[in-house]
Amino acid sequence: MQLERIRLKSFGCFQQQDFELSEGINLIFGPNFSGKSTLVNAIFFTLTGKPIVPRVDASAIKSAKAYSGTAGLQFVDDGERYLLFRGTGKRFQLRQEKGEEWHIVFDENRITVVESTLKEQFGFSHDKLALTTFLREGEISEFLGRQPASRRDILYALLGIDRLIEVRERFIDARRLAKRERKRIQSHQNSLRFNAQNPHKSEIEKIEPELKKLEKEYSRESGDSELIAEWIKNKQQTQEDIDILLKEQKETLSGFQSISHLREMISTVETAIKESKELETEREELIKTIGSLDSQVVALTNVCDSLRTLIENDDRHCPTCQQKVEKDILLKIVEEKETEKSQLSTELAESKKSLTEKTDNLQSRQELEQRLQNLNTRVSRLEQLEGDIEKSQNELTDITTRLSAKGVENDTDLSNESDESISESFENLDKTQLKVRIDSLRQKLEKLKQDEAVQNDRLNQLQAVNLEAEQTEKTTLCLELACVGVDKTIDTLQRQILKPVESELQSWIGQMELFGKTHIDLQRHHLLPTLKIDGVDRSLMMLSGSEKMFLYLCFKVALAKVLGNTGFFVFDDPTLHLDGERKALMVDFIRQLAEEYQVIVTSYDDEVREGLEGAHLIEMRRDIND
Repeated sequence: MQLERIRLKSFGCFQQQDFELSEGINLIFGPNFSGKSTLVNAIFFTLTGKPIVPRVDASAIKSAKAYSGTAGLQFVDDGERYLLFRGTGKRFQLRQEKGEEWHIVFDENRITVVESTLKEQFGFSHDKLALTTFLREGEISEFLGRQPASRRDILYALLGIDRLIEVRERFIDARRLAKRERKRIQSHQNSLRFNAQNPHKSEIEKIEPELKKLEKEYSRESGDSELIAEWIKNKQQTQEDIDILLKEQKETLSGFQSISHLREMISTVETAIKESKELETEREELIKTIGSLDSQVVALTNVCDSLRTLIENDDRHCPTCQQKVEKDILLKIVEEKETEKSQLSTELAESKKSLTEKTDNLQSRQELEQRLQNLNTRVSRLEQLEGDIEKSQNELTDITTRLSAKGVENDTDLSNESDESISESFENLDKTQLKVRIDSLRQKLEKLKQDEAVQNDRLNQLQAVNLEAEQTEKTTLCLELACVGVDKTIDTLQRQILKPVESELQSWIGQMELFGKTHIDLQRHHLLPTLKIDGVDRSLMMLSGSEKMFLYLCFKVALAKVLGNTGFFVFDDPTLHLDGERKALMVDFIRQLAEEYQVIVTSYDDEVREGLEGAHLIEMRRDIND
């Protein structure tokens, strides 16, 4: 990239003036208060939207009596010529030369949109230009005096690591939540843990044979009368339980032929939900697109209105650069903008239509998710009912088998009789003690089976919690690996970029012959806090002013070359406070740099002017605007 012209209007001490620039060295020469630093500030402000001095408001750099100021740059990039204007009132305009005419490429006043466009198209960014391309007075001490964390943040912004840091922070937050969830699950596990062996099983296996033996003895002593009556009563109750369960099963299956049919429907709904998984993301993207298109249509409408005002105005001077514009050119631009606006409006209408469809589809998906939840609940209940029905049918079969063994093949006639009549139909013998023992064992057996069911339920819960804990552990491990991966990526990125910077910096320091044997570790020290000279660490703040200046300029050039320099450097009075020998060395440095880059230097020193003889001279005077 090569800068060709600086254009100023109501900017600093200049009312309206252009300054031509050339390849190689451009020397802006003149006494103090003649406007040299204003030109440097104008270049920086045009490219970044901020004054070169930190914490200064843009409105402070306009002319004192002007409502707003404008700075412009004409430059060539990849063979294309551009004209960039930026006003202190946040107005921004980019033009491109086609043929012999300038065409507006971009006209905007939203800062974030402007900076994003410049970074994407030309690689301009405030941090990169400030650290690698421009040198302002007092910058060196300010930079070297920064805290390590501040220098690290600058480094991360230059290398694009700040986005990786954001990703890592999100991983860390997710890992924190996963650890919290893991702690909750562990607490739940502790509340459910118990002996894995079934302590009731052996006792149940002991009681059941004894109970059968007693029942057999009771049957022999009583002629089976009361036992058979009890079995018949249990059989009736079990049948009633089965009927109730079957009725509930039928109601739960309402609309489906079987549980398999219900599961097929669940699979179909899950497939439909999976296919519509990206709906919400697509809808969010559409909303962003609609917002962007709407903003562009409004911006184009404003541009067309402004241009029509110029057409109707006899003066027809551009409000930004104050150049006179032909009516035919304005009409042509209006026609182009109207065509572009029409295309964007059509695209906006289509996007809104698509957004409506996505919203409807998303609502349908939410209904599907609710239906899926209901279906899963029904399946769970049906599975439970199947188990209960199977258990009751097994009990019914067992009772029927016992009755058959006693010769009662059909108890239908007895089912409508009362317990007393059934009991009286059999021989009634004295069996009090035997009956008490049987009842006691039955109660104990029932209690043991209930405890066993509770224990089995807790075991099932524990297994589910163990599975959840395993999944949480895997998630936590994945997040740990992700954090480690991001950290390694950051370290690798620093090494890949800073190592070449170190080599390039060593080369320039060697050419300047400033120190003895030197070594610089930019990674460990976060951008130049110390310098190892002849094996001894020296703080850069303890170096002389000239040594700091040369080291800092070498650092800028090295960092710019590795990161991709814009093609030029701008140094504001780099020979300030240098003696004659160091001034000559600085002149040599600038000449070496100009062999590869365009260099813009300001100075008031005649020795520098003589040393840079042959450079393109921009001579400044205090009365330049008189």
